[in-house]
Amino acid sequence: MFVATFFFQAVKAQENSPFNRYGLGEFYNNQHIISRSMGGLTAAYSDGLHNNVGQSVNFGNPATYGGLYMSTFDIGVTIDSRTLYSKNPSGKFNSANFIPSYVAVGVPLNRTKGWGLAFGLKPLSRINYSVQDFSKIGADSVQTLYNGSGGLNQVFVGLGKRWKNFQIGFNTGYNFGRKEVNTTKNFLNDSVLYHSSKTSTLTTFGGMFLSAGAQYEVTLHSRVNTIDKTTEHYKLRFGVTGTLKQTMSALQDQDRHTLGYTSGGEIKIDSVLSQNDIKGSVVLPAQYAAGVTLHKTATNSRGVFELWSIGLEYTGSQWTGYRFYGAPDQLSNSWQYKLGVQFAPDPLASRGYWNAVNYRAGVYLGKDYLNPDGKGLKQYGVSFGAGLPIRKWTSYNDQFTVMNMALQFGKRGSSVNNVTETYMQFSLGISMSDIWFVKRKYD
Repeated sequence: MFVATFFFQAVKAQENSPFNRYGLGEFYNNQHIISRSMGGLTAAYSDGLHNNVGQSVNFGNPATYGGLYMSTFDIGVTIDSRTLYSKNPSGKFNSANFIPSYVAVGVPLNRTKGWGLAFGLKPLSRINYSVQDFSKIGADSVQTLYNGSGGLNQVFVGLGKRWKNFQIGFNTGYNFGRKEVNTTKNFLNDSVLYHSSKTSTLTTFGGMFLSAGAQYEVTLHSRVNTIDKTTEHYKLRFGVTGTLKQTMSALQDQDRHTLGYTSGGEIKIDSVLSQNDIKGSVVLPAQYAAGVTLHKTATNSRGVFELWSIGLEYTGSQWTGYRFYGAPDQLSNSWQYKLGVQFAPDPLASRGYWNAVNYRAGVYLGKDYLNPDGKGLKQYGVSFGAGLPIRKWTSYNDQFTVMNMALQFGKRGSSVNNVTETYMQFSLGISMSDIWFVKRKYD
């Protein structure tokens, strides 16, 4: 209960961005922190069978659940710093937020037959903006304030199955959220008194979702190193994931009224319209991803070790199919190319802590789903990270703890856009693994 309470309270971090006005706001980078440090690779990434990598819950591709060897508790947080630049009017705005990323648990149901289960909780998007606009109606000046808050969250459970080199899996669960939008108009005139007006709309929504994934791995080449008595393998792993189009049920409350101001704040003067529990729907589009990873492993008497990997991935989503109570929004179909690498200097060495650290880097570029000015928002960035073993795996205690870090630098928008954004994200996660539910052999 404490974790869940902390999780949702912290999501209320302030982020004043005009981009939040469209769609369901700013979507979180809801990948695992390992994926973030590798440019966002998810579809073809897998771990858990390599002694130097540890084990994470890759909820981005549920096919990986079938490879879970130990029970794992995963938690991640992010510090997000953004700077908005406006050409006309010229301006600059900075914001910094602390964002919980996810809480997830992965459990091997049957290691021999390759069954695995995972469940968790994560925020998907956030809405938090306050925008002020001035205009003229005849001789009157009009100040318009746009405010919004809310976001989308997800609770999920998934199942995965592995057959030697092939894995499949699915996630399902419940997406739920709220979107509150307020528009206040103040008429400014020295000789005529006008009452201000306020329009408020609060929408709550939720519904079941379904996503699935698959991975297949082939060995390209194997050779025996007679010097250090290891067997080296070069492998190619293919991965695909997809989330079906989702229609969430929604209820909406609308309120229109005039207002005045006192020292205590706003006071309602006259109600023009008040409606509650208006039924409708929110439609989210299908999403898909496909990728491939080339990696090298080494096997000796101590187990299997991941030496290096390099992967490429493509993701896309048809956001022009988004509907909010039947209405489209200023969105566009999004896509992204991702390239990521991971390597360990010498994980086979019995000594030297830094030899077993996994260093990661990646790049990504694409097009964002938001399209506020009709010119599209290009998006690109770089990422770096590392997996630091806190407690290495040994055969006598079956425990493995890894601290994963990711640092991302990116930009949204280009010279054709009036408003652009640069951002920096530092993410920190802990993966704690152990073998649970061990049967007693002696009393």
